[in-house]
Amino acid sequence: MERKLNLGVIGLGGRAASLLGVFRRVHSGLRVAAVADPDRDGARHRLRSAEVPDRDTAFFPDADQMLRHAGDLDALMIGTRCNIHTPIAVNAAPTGLPLYLEKPVAISHEQIVALRDAYRGREKSVVVSFPLRVTPLFRKVMELVESGRLGVVNQVQAVNYVPYGGVYYARETYRDFDVTGGMWLQKATHDFDYLNALLGTPTAVSAVMNRVAYGGDMPHDLRCSACDLADTCLESPQGVARRGDDGGVGTSDHLCVFGDGIKLQDAGAALLAYEDGSHASYTQNFLSRRSAASRGATVTGYEATLSFDWYKGTVTVIDHHRDRVDSFNVRATSGHLGGDEALARNFVDVCLGRDESRTDLASGLLSAAMCLAARESAHTQRWTPVGDVYLETFPNRVAPIQPTPLHVEPA
Repeated sequence: MERKLNLGVIGLGGRAASLLGVFRRVHSGLRVAAVADPDRDGARHRLRSAEVPDRDTAFFPDADQMLRHAGDLDALMIGTRCNIHTPIAVNAAPTGLPLYLEKPVAISHEQIVALRDAYRGREKSVVVSFPLRVTPLFRKVMELVESGRLGVVNQVQAVNYVPYGGVYYARETYRDFDVTGGMWLQKATHDFDYLNALLGTPTAVSAVMNRVAYGGDMPHDLRCSACDLADTCLESPQGVARRGDDGGVGTSDHLCVFGDGIKLQDAGAALLAYEDGSHASYTQNFLSRRSAASRGATVTGYEATLSFDWYKGTVTVIDHHRDRVDSFNVRATSGHLGGDEALARNFVDVCLGRDESRTDLASGLLSAAMCLAARESAHTQRWTPVGDVYLETFPNRVAPIQPTPLHVEPA
């Protein structure tokens, strides 16, 4: 029989419930012993939908009350809204329990500093939800890069064209900039993390972003069901039904994606400089649909070029100095392209003392700092240092950010 693990969950939304189902599949001894969520009925329903037993689960209305019983727990999971990941994690730090922390780990420099200080010296007891880094496909990429097959690497070109981008403008929690921190922190945080695995330590970012399709002059709280244009709108349930692809907005009634209060970008690009002189370019776009979806990168070295795409499930290596091309199919059927299962196994191993985190807090803090630097750079239109998050002077800004006419994701 597998050793019992009593897990306390703070914030049990759909993403957390899905992960708990994966945790249970990889370790049947894991038990959701406690849940802190103001929506008790909703949390219980989501547990049952994920086939996670809740008969012996204690429910609390908030994290503080649950943490008073931390002595009965073996580990914690935080799956709340993004803006309170940090304060709850800081409050949980004195328990000393292993922690599974959803991304982004922080949405401001002040939160980065608070989280850093709370977990200094035990960052590897925290598993950050960065599934891309641990997917089977990316593990194959790293195996090839670390084998020396590519030779010295000088450049990476990365793209993130998800086919479900409409969700970020149609759903209340996603489109609230004050909650999410914007699309660098929502999406690029994953990609910046795997780029760091490939290239090392980032030093500075130069970025641009815009919003040309979503947002507009419609009332911010307007729903499709109350809109006179719903019959002809491409983003309404009627429009979705006609085209047969929801693009992330869903098939039911939702908020207008052309609302006048939307602050999120719908496209962004960043140039990332690294400590060894290499660099990466990264582009994200939330208008892509159907087979236009692409997420991956081209890695160029002296000996060979490697390209990979999570949506296609392929890795290709083209040698430069001989006539050889190798292609690998690496497909995964489980959540986040196989990354969720890998994260779950690692978290269980951390809880049992068998391993340390493969996506630790230091990597989460660094990625968040890169996202904030990208957002700042897009406003200042100049290179912005990432900063060393472990320096006491971080983020070491010598002058306030100057406002710009860019009305997207305030700096």
